[in-house]
Amino acid sequence: MNITFKQLEAFFFSAKSGSFSAAAVLLHTTQSAMSKRVAEVESACGTPLLHRTPRGLELTHAGRQLMPMAEESQRLLARIQQEIGTDRTLRGSLRIGVTELIALTWLTHFVQRMQRDHPGLMLEPVVDAGLKLFDGLEANRLDLAIMPGTFWGKGYTTVRVGQVEDLWVASPKLKLPRRALKPHEFAAYPMLEQSTGAAKNRFYAAWRAEHGFRFNQVFATNSTTVLRELTIGGLGISQLALDYVRDDIDAGRLRIVRSDPMPPPMVYGAVYRSDGFNPALARVADLAAELCDFSLRANQNVRAPAARRRRKATA
Repeated sequence: MNITFKQLEAFFFSAKSGSFSAAAVLLHTTQSAMSKRVAEVESACGTPLLHRTPRGLELTHAGRQLMPMAEESQRLLARIQQEIGTDRTLRGSLRIGVTELIALTWLTHFVQRMQRDHPGLMLEPVVDAGLKLFDGLEANRLDLAIMPGTFWGKGYTTVRVGQVEDLWVASPKLKLPRRALKPHEFAAYPMLEQSTGAAKNRFYAAWRAEHGFRFNQVFATNSTTVLRELTIGGLGISQLALDYVRDDIDAGRLRIVRSDPMPPPMVYGAVYRSDGFNPALARVADLAAELCDFSLRANQNVRAPAARRRRKATA
């Protein structure tokens, strides 16, 4: 019996996803290649491993026996590539999802660093709301997503990338009290929110409910840029990243609205499937944690690390 890692990979992901086409998308190959490799494993084992049904692929008895060994083979291969390989340069393509705030701040610097260190790697950034990015992970349309949240289920690995102070802000035109507002007092003012697809809403939902925040007049938008503009225009209070609107606060276009209690920092994580067996994902997540800086702008030079630390310390 002569079964290769590639063949076991095809069998494992075809069985896991329930179709050759879904596995092909995940592994960046063709449906016919996946089907051929699985057929080769079945020939080597001398028995069918997958039932082809109208509902999709289903494991046979022999397939269920092979499944844990196929999974272990992928873990072993990933370990060999990560620990023994002499060439640490990443190759191929990775589809990475990010939120708009990341795209407006440090994404450009992250892509430039990846291109410099890994010229053989093609990054495909996708910008969308956090919950839609997670949908992309579940559907295998994305390899990794960077978004608010620290836990997305047992089937996913989350690496902490960084955090932002996400504070209430408003235009001075609203003439809000200078004292800290109680949670119930927010109901007296128009609120500007991000749309329901934002992972930020999920991140803060439990905290807001715990402290009794009420918002009776809510206007929603799916764009961080539009949210900032509407807030500067005096249309309501919004919750925005302090680093992103710091220049607006310094220029007097916005002011921080204090509350009792104040919102906790919003934590960002790099999320990917735990069963992906792709060592590149862990390295990409670590680099994202190294470069995460929400005070940057796309056309701004990266500051020295010491200067960046001083800026964060004064936030």
